Amino acid sequence: MVQTYTYGDAKTAMPAWAQDGSRCISFFLFNTQVHMHAYGDAAADPDATARLDAALVAARDRCLFFERAFSRTRDDSDIARAHAASPNAVPVSPQTARLVRQALGYCERSRGKFDITMGTVTSLWNFHTGEVPSRLALARALPHVDYRHIVLDEEPCGREPLDEESLGKDSPVQGSLDDDALNAGTSRAPSSNVPSSKSSQPTLAITDPHTILDLGGVAKGYIADELADLFIAHGVGRFVINLGGNVVVRGGRPADASARPPVAAGSPWRIGIINPLDPAHNRAIVDMADGSVVTSGIHERRFTKGGVTYHHILDPATGMPAKTDLTSATIIAPRSMDCDGYSTTALMLGARDAIDFVESLPGIEAVLIDEADQVWWTSGIEERLSLVPTLPRF
Repeated sequence: MVQTYTYGDAKTAMPAWAQDGSRCISFFLFNTQVHMHAYGDAAADPDATARLDAALVAARDRCLFFERAFSRTRDDSDIARAHAASPNAVPVSPQTARLVRQALGYCERSRGKFDITMGTVTSLWNFHTGEVPSRLALARALPHVDYRHIVLDEEPCGREPLDEESLGKDSPVQGSLDDDALNAGTSRAPSSNVPSSKSSQPTLAITDPHTILDLGGVAKGYIADELADLFIAHGVGRFVINLGGNVVVRGGRPADASARPPVAAGSPWRIGIINPLDPAHNRAIVDMADGSVVTSGIHERRFTKGGVTYHHILDPATGMPAKTDLTSATIIAPRSMDCDGYSTTALMLGARDAIDFVESLPGIEAVLIDEADQVWWTSGIEERLSLVPTLPRF
């Protein structure tokens, strides 16, 4: 059974029946394709459909709020206002403050491999047109790459906080879902003497006006976790969230007597890990009833120029594509933000160091694919992992 989606305008997207009997909503937002499924027993519970639809609509509206709060390109977003005010602080929503605080924690733990100020360098590259920045441009930008230029104050005092409404209030694309494989930290910020506007809501400062804060590396994970909490708050215990590859599942699969073999309710979902050598197929499959899976891969965005191939995973130390023996790193964890926060670091560390790094993180697992097509994995995922051979190409 293959589910087909239409990814249109999020503002007008509404729930509809999916081919697997769930209620589903899909739209294009965060510069990616978003779809969500909510499951219930309409035959046993006459109110199930209304409850599922209410959860899906609430999730859609929450996505629109996060787009307004976190986007670097919207003039009214918290991030854009922080850039405009730099080096001074601006009030931001509690959600933005939580995202930034947790993102800073991943930076601190990444051994220098992950930095939320990499926008300073990534803005020099263009992976659509194949533009490589000059050495001089990189040399000028790199001193401004440092997450310690981001200062968060979550304990100001004074006036009443702004609510979500203060943030203000596309063409269709097609995609598909295969039932058999659903292809897929917290730390306090450093202190500073930066002037801040005193208010009862958090404040955010970018102390170097030439630094570009870009939360794209962790924002989808944070949003996916928030949406999962929202579904649970609406009484929906079985759902699938897919934010452009950030996959979150809860409650296992619904019962399906017609499947071969039949599927019992609560059985694990089978989540595919794309083969970097053959992106139309999977290289591995992870069984999971509850949790999240996220992959970072050098195959996702790259171009070749002058006989050299450049991928989009950039090293904060050099501003150039990271040198690694891995082609993809998949993180499996209860929280999607952990998957986002650690997948880039794992990819850049290389196979052996990445395995050691992830093994040191409680509750976090990894599946890695190296440039020789060898698959590596951490000890806790072995019983839930199936490998798929790479098909020969003629």
